[in-house]
Amino acid sequence: MKKIGTIFAALAAALMLMGGTAEAAKKKAKVVVTPAAPWAYWWTGPWQVRDPRLATSNLVVGGAATGAYFAIKDSSRSFGSVGNSGFAYGASAIGCAAVSPIVGTIVLNRPLTQREVFVSTANCALPIIGGLAMNYWFDYYGWDRPKGKKKKG
Repeated sequence: MKKIGTIFAALAAALMLMGGTAEAAKKKAKVVVTPAAPWAYWWTGPWQVRDPRLATSNLVVGGAATGAYFAIKDSSRSFGSVGNSGFAYGASAIGCAAVSPIVGTIVLNRPLTQREVFVSTANCALPIIGGLAMNYWFDYYGWDRPKGKKKKG
């Protein structure tokens, strides 16, 4: 057992030493999101994202997650009880939440805003309702608004 612990500690130390410094604060990119045309609301409305390309990527990733759900759920006939519906939902939702921001970043060729990441991730857990809830929370609590500077005095 000590050997396994030593191996995991060595791997953790190696991974910590391999990582570089983050440069997100050094390169501040200005994000300009163009709102969708009014006629395109039927396409972007349910996902509540402002860029139609991001709505399309969310739709594709969500469709792939739905296909993965049915594939995992139906595999229970061949592989035993691993493929029950609860496990299938959890695995496909976690996979979708991990892949959705990555695909969105690649499609848009820019860093996603915090709102876009949260909406895309929430849509993986609860399609349509999750994105609406995250948009409501962003609007209500102002998570993505700049904070005012405190006055000293």
